[in-house]
Amino acid sequence: MLEPFWPVAPNSSMEEGADDRLLLERTAKGDKEAFRAFYDRYVRRVVAVVRRKVFDPQIVEEVVQDVFVAVWSSAPRYRQELGEPEAWLNGLVRNKLADHWRRVRRVGVALGVDPDRLEKVGEVPHCDLRLSLERALGTLTARQHRVVALVYLSGLTFQEAARALRMPVGTVKSRINAALKGMRAVLEERSS
Repeated sequence: MLEPFWPVAPNSSMEEGADDRLLLERTAKGDKEAFRAFYDRYVRRVVAVVRRKVFDPQIVEEVVQDVFVAVWSSAPRYRQELGEPEAWLNGLVRNKLADHWRRVRRVGVALGVDPDRLEKVGEVPHCDLRLSLERALGTLTARQHRVVALVYLSGLTFQEAARALRMPVGTVKSRINAALKGMRAVLEERSS
């Protein structure tokens, strides 16, 4: 059995669980105040969990954002008979972290990193490689990051990314090549 990401707070009660269920029910109906209350209740815990698995602060923010976007969009599918809201949120956090590491692996493969180094060790790639890939991603310009995200993280083709960004395919390819070259240099620098 999987342990929860965070321990249950000593002052938590059945009443808080019922309150969380009500917040999710209201969020499912588009109530932004209810979503904000749920967010405020859990954001520090989610950030703490994600920080244990992801080292780059910018990427921590992105994963936490992904979690809460999933809360907003998935709230209508929450079923209280299947578990408490906190357990449901734990599942969303696990899924978003797994998504993140799949994206990191795809970028690593695109950079020519030895696939054996990208194999799972527990839930995530080797710590040193993971940190290096995150730092290499962090060196990209905003334009490069956007193109890399669309092609390698979202899985779009060059043509689809070009349409989404309203730019020529050649520009997309140039930005990808520059980004990968810069990231390779960062990875080589860190490995020497």
